[in-house]
Amino acid sequence: MGARTMPADGQITVDADQHTFGGAWTLLKLAALEKYLSAFTTALSKQNFKLIFIDGFAGTGRCDVKIDGEKSSVDGSARIALRTNPPFHRYCFIELSPRKLSALQRLTAEYPSRSIEIIRNDANTALRELCERHDWKNTRAVLFLDPFGMHVEWATLESIARTGAIDVWYLFPYSGLYRQAARNSQALAPDKEAAITRCLGTDEWRRLFYAPQRQGDLFGNESEMREAKHHEMLKYVSDRLKGVFPAVTEPKILYQLGCTRTPSGAPLFALYFAASNPNPKAFGLAIKIARDVLNAL
Repeated sequence: MGARTMPADGQITVDADQHTFGGAWTLLKLAALEKYLSAFTTALSKQNFKLIFIDGFAGTGRCDVKIDGEKSSVDGSARIALRTNPPFHRYCFIELSPRKLSALQRLTAEYPSRSIEIIRNDANTALRELCERHDWKNTRAVLFLDPFGMHVEWATLESIARTGAIDVWYLFPYSGLYRQAARNSQALAPDKEAAITRCLGTDEWRRLFYAPQRQGDLFGNESEMREAKHHEMLKYVSDRLKGVFPAVTEPKILYQLGCTRTPSGAPLFALYFAASNPNPKAFGLAIKIARDVLNAL
């Protein structure tokens, strides 16, 4: 998908039609996706499944990145999928921005031998419709979820898991979670609270993340303070995902400078892999490949 900017306060901002830049973390997530797609189509090439690649936030097919002040343009998730060999039987790109849709349409001319479906819609709506209308018995798919902020709704993840046929790479907005969940509950705006609940599928996080203060403020107003640390909040996300998918990797944390072995800067994203196929043999192989990919980052 398209990249993001990093303003001075460290928070990610995106405008659907604004030119933005990603960073080193962009290259890491794309490298993981590329390695997995090749392994996936190779592993299933001898079987009689129809293979589909789905991009929930497809962007333009290109990503502009800026690292140490140097700008460059790299292939995004859509182009990476299209050049995967062996190829997928079908490609489904979901995008809402008219400008980005135009760029995606040009990919159909660049890859005339590929079966490409471009859907203009909100990702949550499009994905739920796709999961519910398709017969997944003889289909296997890989879904790339690289959302704008906390845009992926929990109900969407549940729909994906129910297919029993989709492997998911999910770039979870780690920084978005701990920034939306303000330290003092009085600063937790209703829209932010609602966004977290939609993303996690429950309001239980409020009870787990916050604890009442023994004394109110100078005006007698009682408040709660967030006592959950960053890693505790992410563990809760992991536990939630493991409750709906048969198999989920531990997340690979991506930082502002991208390095996961020597962290630099605040954690930005948590890259997860989740398998929806309940067959232990199937998800066992998928998880093994995904772990190998993540460990190599």
